[in-house]
Amino acid sequence: MNMSRLFFNTLFVVTTIFFSTGCSVIQESMAAQMEVPTLEIQANRVAIGMTLVRENNILENKMPISSDAKWPLLIASDLNTTQKQLVADLLMQDPYYATVHYSTLIQRQMLGSSALMKQFGDYGHIAATLLDRSISPLVYEAFGKMVILYGKNPKNWPKVFDFSASLSNMLEFNSGTMIEIDSPSGDVYENLHQALISLAPINLQKDLQNAKDESDDAESNVLYLKADIGTIKTQIESKKDKEGQKELTRFDIQNLQQQLALKEEELNQAESIANEKEAIYFELLDQIPLALQSGVDVSDKAYGKLARNINRVAKEIDSSATEAYGAFSIALTNIVTNNILARLPKELFSLALAKANVPANLQSKYDERVLRVVKNSLVLLPNVFVGIYYANKQSQVAQKYTQITDQIVEVYDVNTQQEQEMKKETQ
Repeated sequence: MNMSRLFFNTLFVVTTIFFSTGCSVIQESMAAQMEVPTLEIQANRVAIGMTLVRENNILENKMPISSDAKWPLLIASDLNTTQKQLVADLLMQDPYYATVHYSTLIQRQMLGSSALMKQFGDYGHIAATLLDRSISPLVYEAFGKMVILYGKNPKNWPKVFDFSASLSNMLEFNSGTMIEIDSPSGDVYENLHQALISLAPINLQKDLQNAKDESDDAESNVLYLKADIGTIKTQIESKKDKEGQKELTRFDIQNLQQQLALKEEELNQAESIANEKEAIYFELLDQIPLALQSGVDVSDKAYGKLARNINRVAKEIDSSATEAYGAFSIALTNIVTNNILARLPKELFSLALAKANVPANLQSKYDERVLRVVKNSLVLLPNVFVGIYYANKQSQVAQKYTQITDQIVEVYDVNTQQEQEMKKETQ
């Protein structure tokens, strides 16, 4: 078999796997093996991870929920073809998506390719072109929820790809206007936590709320430290591997490494406290199923339907948090293995050269894109480290909520089925 046929056979297999796998994170990982290793792509990947985390925060803490709320089912539904096309059309207005195809070839020539593409030799750029999907499944996942929460007008959306310079509240979008997607009635709870606590026996509810508040406070301390550590690591990485490094720079790195060691020691203590507080909260949550034997009428339709809605949201949060964690991990691996922060000047130079390829009507968007790369580079690592922590915690809490409500929903379904069978027998 000649080299050309071997290449295209291999490409066919890789393409089939790439497009047929159902796991968004697997597809994202494969895409990372084919792309040009740039800071911009990693920053966009991290931005999508943070978008999923922030959307989870909205679902968890900002959406009123009741037994008859319709939004949990809406959020948990997969995107259809029409919705995907809407997302794709809206994304084409973003500076990156509108201009990326004008810079990819020059950047690949100047910055190289991944190990997988290098194995294809001269055919690597062909493979990359054929396999290029700038809108990944994770992007569709994130922006599908964006359409639901913020509407179809992108002017109302948060600026997803612009990292905030402030690290004080990274769970929140720094812009955007949410729409009202549901008007639940009956007993409406402020958020998912309040709804879950309402399923517990009355004498347990106050203890659950206090434990949740203490767990949140301890978690906040961890997040501030992780943001600080990310900032210090960014400063260290940006000073590494530069030609003609001066003695002053070496001294700066040593000083930063000392600061890093102190912050990491503080972080270990803060994480230990946060884990203890979370464990107390989880132990109390485990007592909620006792409501099944403590006089709570789980055959009550409102009680069972509320548990089902909580269950839907918790499962969706867990799924999104897992995807976000995967995005952060892939980005961090690429940042470290490709020495991306230190190569930023070369990346910016490649973008400057590629500007000649951009049509006149897109020049302003291209300039905005380049400026965004520079701004995002300053807080990329803090977003990675905080994002990983958030995604992990969201997944843990969501799994616990799923576990609790699974038991209640199961009993409710059995009771409902028995009622239906009894009605049939009496008819």
